[in-house]
Order: sequence, then structure tokens, then C-alpha cells
Amino acid sequence: MSPRLDAVDKARGRTVFAADTMLPGMCYAALVRSPVSNARIGRLDLAAARSVPGVIGVFSADDVPSATFGRRVRDIPILARGKVRFIGERVVAVVAETRDLAEKAALQVEVEYDELPAALSALEALAPNAPAVHDSPWDYPGAVVTRADPVNLQSHVASGDPRRAEVLLAGAAHVVDRTYTTPAGHHGYLEPQACVASVDAGGAVHVWASDKSPYRVRDELAACLQLDQSDVIVHPVAIGGDFGGKGLIGEIPLCVVLARLTRRPVKLALRYSEDLAATSPRHSMALRVRIGCDHVGRLQALRVDAVVDGGAYAGFKPRANVDLSGLVDVGSPYRIPAVYTEARIAYTNSVPRGHMRAPGAPQATFAVESALDELALEAGLPPVELRRRNLLCDGEPNIHGITWAQCRGLETLDAALEAASSACPAPAGWLTGTGIGVYDRRTTRAVRTSLRLVAEADGGVRAEVAVPETGTGSHTVARRILADALGLPDEAVRVVHVSTHQLPYDRGAGGSRVSVGLGSVVAAAIKAWGNRGDRDAVTVEVDEDLGVDVTSYCVQVADVAVDPDTGAIRVLRLVTAVDVAEVLNPVAHSMQLDGGTAMGYGFARLEDLHVQAGQVWSGTLGEFKLPSIRDLPPLRTVLVPGGRGVGPLNIKAAGELTNVPTAAAIANAVAAASGVRVRSLPLRAEAVWTALHEEQQ
Repeated sequence: MSPRLDAVDKARGRTVFAADTMLPGMCYAALVRSPVSNARIGRLDLAAARSVPGVIGVFSADDVPSATFGRRVRDIPILARGKVRFIGERVVAVVAETRDLAEKAALQVEVEYDELPAALSALEALAPNAPAVHDSPWDYPGAVVTRADPVNLQSHVASGDPRRAEVLLAGAAHVVDRTYTTPAGHHGYLEPQACVASVDAGGAVHVWASDKSPYRVRDELAACLQLDQSDVIVHPVAIGGDFGGKGLIGEIPLCVVLARLTRRPVKLALRYSEDLAATSPRHSMALRVRIGCDHVGRLQALRVDAVVDGGAYAGFKPRANVDLSGLVDVGSPYRIPAVYTEARIAYTNSVPRGHMRAPGAPQATFAVESALDELALEAGLPPVELRRRNLLCDGEPNIHGITWAQCRGLETLDAALEAASSACPAPAGWLTGTGIGVYDRRTTRAVRTSLRLVAEADGGVRAEVAVPETGTGSHTVARRILADALGLPDEAVRVVHVSTHQLPYDRGAGGSRVSVGLGSVVAAAIKAWGNRGDRDAVTVEVDEDLGVDVTSYCVQVADVAVDPDTGAIRVLRLVTAVDVAEVLNPVAHSMQLDGGTAMGYGFARLEDLHVQAGQVWSGTLGEFKLPSIRDLPPLRTVLVPGGRGVGPLNIKAAGELTNVPTAAAIANAVAAASGVRVRSLPLRAEAVWTALHEEQQ
């Protein structure tokens, strides 16, 4: 198999990211951010900053359009106007000849703040008489709340029948009622958010940005700045990691406005401390789980009530209900007669939250899979047996009434258990235990993307694609698909990501849909192209429903050891079994699965932005702990082949699968080893030690 298309250039430092983009006459922007959570903006003194040599301009909300932007709810201002709502909000922009000069001048800006009472947690924000984060959030374009709702509600989504769930819980032989909490966490991509913008003589806007959805950038910018979409051109650059965090337009509208104001190209690249404190981290949550079974362990009902910190703005969530799909789908691997979920997402005076790999699913799965183990203890059943008795089988509808083409939860469970059956050595005197976590994820049916094939003089083919490469190897997969379809060697197919004005559309990378979309658009292009000798180029766009409901199961088994004297936790092994259909690129597929497990380990054991009183305290990568190779236990991944997939290539989702059940598997293993349950992430030695000593007392 040939190497990845981007491997050599990245290894040799030749890849061009947004922050590497250089334009003639380019200048640089730096930001003055709010140091307080909630305040009216008083006097601004910009004179000292404007007097710094090399400064081109210093701008506040008075200088920029009053428009707001966002993916669904358009509630985010370009610069804070009249009021700041979280520590880190953009207040003033400084543009200078160099980045250092811009940052130096930004330190000279003086802002007076009239501090106001703040709503610093979701529970505080939703309480009666809480300080209002926004005066009238129902007035924002795209808002899903009304004047009748609590003033700090971002969204309220309920699914299922609460009365039936309550009746069945009341009649269950065994019930547990527990609350679990998870913190805010950053995506951990290597490349901070960055943007370059310019405006040409005709008024067209040109953008180079670390964003995985160029066409959405185009559409949102056009809506925000009242431009025709044809006057916004988003140019391709490499993206240094995503995990959901590169789907917002964040600093891009401001960068464009600064280019207009200065009449020069402007680069705005965040320092990593800014990215950690002021972009779009994972939502922190408190999840109350009530789950019950009958006397033989058959699940009867599940109710999940989630209170979610949405931060100061809702604009980074794209779904129509401004919700998180992982909360709506909780409990989906199982046969449960009644499931009711309710999620209240609150505006708070803290950093705005956004999507992160499988949005909402890691939090919800940690809670429900932990509760299942607690229910098994109540019912006197082994946790594995409780799951075995309740995993969906072929032909059975899931919690939403969907009947999957296949249900391979039992096969995947058996594969995981077999792979984890060997003994796992542990330190002498430490307590040992094994835990399990189960998750299933739907593969998208909705495909919308475009492609151009161009026959080249040397007999090869140039494939112009609309979807960016976020580091997953998607362009290498596109080459492999095309080479197979055309009967060409890989090196005869050249894949090129092009600007938004060169192809019709693409939905962007994310939602485990890239390979599905590539498969469909390549099939359409080959069909339209016919004999390559008949034409030089063909452009196709697909926008279709693939018409089959497919899910992928993932089962993880964790072996851990716990030191009874200190509460220290050591994960000895993580085994992952994944239900797959056709695997297009085994190396890239393995990278996605193992990388996801590593990310799940970080969520379970290390990652916490420590948002307290509205302040992000883990403001560097020295404080926000991401797992390194030395942190990770041995990983073993096994595939359960032969599944039913979607599209012409018969594939299933993989990218947002293995990161989800890891925290539950580790938490369940810790409980099995120590005999005490920790219901908050990340799992810390202090919490285990405290629980052990409380148990002894």
C-alpha cells in the first residue's frame, strides 16, 4: 500500500497551514480579552496602543459591524458590544506590522469594567432569579428558546415518554438512581486556531483558515457580513487536527473585518493559551441516571436528566435543536422498553462550549454504563451478563424505533471478552479489577459533497475534492477509491483540495461521514465520466439519502490496578472490539481506532480545563494534561468483520467510536478493583483514596 499523500510534506515541514500563509503586505492582529466574567464595558483608552510604532489600527465594537454569527443560533458578536460575558471574550483588536508589535500594543489598551453578578455554573444559571447572561436570548436569529423559558436556557430537548418511564421504573425489581459529573475538556489538536483574510479590489473576501468546513465558513460569513456567497472564497490549507474543534468560524469574521478596515491582508493566529481558554471546549455536565431491571435482569426503563454548561454563547452548536446527539441517543445499544432523556443546556458566564468528537456521547456513556454496573450489583448479576441479556438483536427496534440492518452487539461483546481473557500482571499488593463499556454509533445516511475528475496528459487523473484533510488520511482514502475504480496505480491519481469557488459544495469533515461521502461521489463521477477518452473533465455533486440504517458497535474492556494505600490507579490494559464492514485503508482505520481509545483514556484519567468561577485554570498544555505514549496502557484492538455498511463501498463509522466507552470501562474497572465508586471524571487517586477511607469508616 502506498504511503499517505500528506506524509512526506508534513515530515519535512513543507505543509502549509493557515498560520504559514503569507500574502504581500500582510499585517498581524492581536486581541485584548476580558479578564472578568460578566461586566458592562466602560471607558476604553486606546491612545497608548495607537501610539506604539508599527501599529496600523486599534479597533473596538464601535468600529466593526454589529452583526452576530453562529452555526445555528447567531448570538456571537464580532467584538464584545457594551458587555462582556466570559473571561477571554474579544474586546479590542490591535493590528500591527508584526505579531510581536500587535501583542505589545495590546498590553497598552486600558478597559474599565463595571462588574456584574455572574452565573458561573449551569445549576446557578437555571435557578430562579439568576443573573441573566443575555437580556433576551430568544431574539437571536436561530434561537430555540422563547420568552416563556428561563432566561439562561440555551436549549431544552426531551426524547421519549416520561410517564411510561416512570411507571416502569416504579415497577422494576431493582433500580439505581445516581448522578455523574464530567468536566470541560479541550480537543488537544496540535494547531491552534488561525486565519488569514484579505479583500480584493472588487470587494470579494478571501480566507485561509484552520476550519474543516470551508463551505459553511463561506455561508456563515456571507450571512454575518451581508455578502453574496459568491463574494466569499475560502482557500485550501492543511488542518492540524480537529476532533470537532475546527468546525467554528470563531475569529474569522473579525479577521475579515480587520482586513476591510486596514485595506491589507491580516493574519490572526491564536496562542495556545488563548485556544485553551476562549474557543469551544467539550461541555461539562451533571447527569442523573435512573435505570431499572426486573428480577432476571431485563432492563425495564431508563431516565437521564442532564444539566449542561453551554457557556456564554450557543453559536458553536450546529444541530437544529441546539443539542448534543450523544445525549439523545443514550442507551441505544440495548433493548429498553422505555427511555426518557431530558437535557437542559444553560447559558453561563464561562467559555462557550462546542462540539468535540462524538458530541455528548462520552459524557452520557460514562454515566449510563457506570449506572449499568451499579444496577448489576443491585440485581446480583455480573455486569457482563446484564449487558448480554439486554443487547439488541437483529430485527429489534432501538430506543428511537429504528430497526438496524444488523445488530452485532453480542458478537462484538464476545470478541472483546475473548481478546481480554488472558491474565494481566499487576503490582504486588494492589487491588485488581476488570470493567466494560459498550457504545454504538449510527453511520450517516445523508451525503452531500462534490468532486471534479480531470484527465491528464500522462494518462493519470487529477481529482479535485471539496472536503479538507484534517489529518485523518481522507485524501489518501479518496485516491485509493479512485485508483481501484479506474484500474490505475495509486500514483496515477492526484488528489487536490480546491477553493470554495471551484466546486459546488461539501458539508465538511465531521460526523463520521467523510469516507461515506467520498464513496458516493466517486461512484457518481465514474458513472458520469464513462470512457476517459471521451472527455477531459467531469464535475459531479451528490446530495442523497443512502436509505439504509446501519450502526457500529464498540465494546471495550479495561483491566486496572488500584493501590489501596494511596488510591493510585494504573490501567494495565485496554482491549477494544469494533464491529466493521469494509475497511478501505487498514492503516488509517487502525489509527482512528487506537487514536480514539487514547482520547478516551485522556477523558477518563487526565483531562480537565478546571473551569472555576468562570476562569479556565488549565491555561497551558503543561496544566491541561493530554495523554502521551508513556501514559497509555497496552492497547489491543480486534475487528469483527463482515458487517453490513452503507453506500457503494459498504462502510461503517469509525472516527467517533472508540473514544466514547473508554471512560466507563475504566471507571467500572476501578470500582470492581476497589469496591468503591467514583462518579466524577477524571478519575483521580484522591477521589479513590477518599472513597476507600469513607468506606472503612
